Amino acid sequence: MTETEQYLRSLLQQQGITVGEHLNDLLKTFAAGDENITSVKNIRLLQHNMTKDWKLIARRADINALQLAFPNGIVGKPYQAEFDFKAFGLEDIISFQLTGFENTGLAFDKNTKVINGTPQNSGDISLLFSYKIDGEEAEAPLNEKKVTIIINPDPKSLWKDLPSNADDKYAKADSVVETAPFLDFTFTAGSKRGRSHANKGSFRDDDYAYAELENDWGIVAIADGAGSAKYARKGSVIACNTVIAHLQANFNAANTSLLEEAIEIYSKDQSVKSKLLDIVAQHLSAAAKKAFTEIQKLAIEEGVTTNDFHTTLAFVLVKKFASGYAFLSFAVGDCPLVLVDRSFEWVKPLNKLDVGEYGGGTRFITMEDIFAKENFQERFNFEFTPELSYVVLMTDGIYDPKFEVEANLSKPEKWKAFFDDLDGNNTEGVSVKFNDGYTAKNLSDWMDFWSPGNHDDRTLIVLS
Repeated sequence: MTETEQYLRSLLQQQGITVGEHLNDLLKTFAAGDENITSVKNIRLLQHNMTKDWKLIARRADINALQLAFPNGIVGKPYQAEFDFKAFGLEDIISFQLTGFENTGLAFDKNTKVINGTPQNSGDISLLFSYKIDGEEAEAPLNEKKVTIIINPDPKSLWKDLPSNADDKYAKADSVVETAPFLDFTFTAGSKRGRSHANKGSFRDDDYAYAELENDWGIVAIADGAGSAKYARKGSVIACNTVIAHLQANFNAANTSLLEEAIEIYSKDQSVKSKLLDIVAQHLSAAAKKAFTEIQKLAIEEGVTTNDFHTTLAFVLVKKFASGYAFLSFAVGDCPLVLVDRSFEWVKPLNKLDVGEYGGGTRFITMEDIFAKENFQERFNFEFTPELSYVVLMTDGIYDPKFEVEANLSKPEKWKAFFDDLDGNNTEGVSVKFNDGYTAKNLSDWMDFWSPGNHDDRTLIVLS
């Protein structure tokens, strides 16, 4: 059966016409006619062309409906995205252009199909994707589809930096950085108002203080005022300064001889630690209680409660002995105090954080009941190291983004990463060079690091 006869039989059948056996020879003769052969060829060609045209029309519609989604970019941040034809199902495209990158900071490499650069402005970048599908005529015009890349503003640029009220009776600097000699160490500290406060023009609630005592001891205190407390900024100042003043007046050679004898014994016989801790607690508890009573006194004068001055408090005393270094500590709240080996072989946290251990949440020195709790003695600690180590104090504005959970404070590898970060291994490329003249400014710059969701006050103290 010829193709023409086969086509005619199919056509007649579609029309409901049955060709009986007695008409088979007649149909063969009809199909063999030159005119009919030509007509069938023309019809088949027309059908082929119509089918091809429809496929191209449908394919263009599919491509126009396709979501060509490129990753969002951020102003000032390097951007790179591949126009992956296979991933988008565009493998039948034989030629194309992607235009519209003028004055955007981005460019398109047609050979690698990669968009890269650094976006200059936020908003939508409107691009034009011009293309030709396999099967279209060479002289056919290019098809066009609009494509958009969204460029978001740098999150940092959305935060305001409004100065706090310098005329407020409890006004304090929005940022403080300093470096100074301190015993055998170099003292480096930075305390900076968090973005959440800067955005509203409110005050820095963190604070710190330090001093060298007359008997070769040194004291460093740190405090994190509660953001919800009206006068937390003052509470943190009183807490730190009161501890320093109390120890300057009372932690002297005449009063610490028994403590120092016990430390000398401990350096040779560590079984006496529990007795030594009792002596430590006697000295440090008075300083902690003094901080509470001074805040309570001011609260009464102001006609408010101590809750309005809520603040954490942590402090550490250090002294060099013949066989090593002694560290005495006290802490209420969530400010880590940590000794870190300079080779990062070991880490010794000096306190437990109040993130559940002491009643299910952050505690403050302004809570009188902490002094009556059975676990009050657990807030004191003593450590002794034969070699000079780093001593690090920080508030949760540093701790939360850099360590995330308390367990990480005991991991040497986490501290190695932290000091690498300080040394410049960070996205901002800011390096804090300890023990040189630029440390203070560098620390201030480093403390501006970006961490989504972490915008609290940041205070970091390192004895190096």
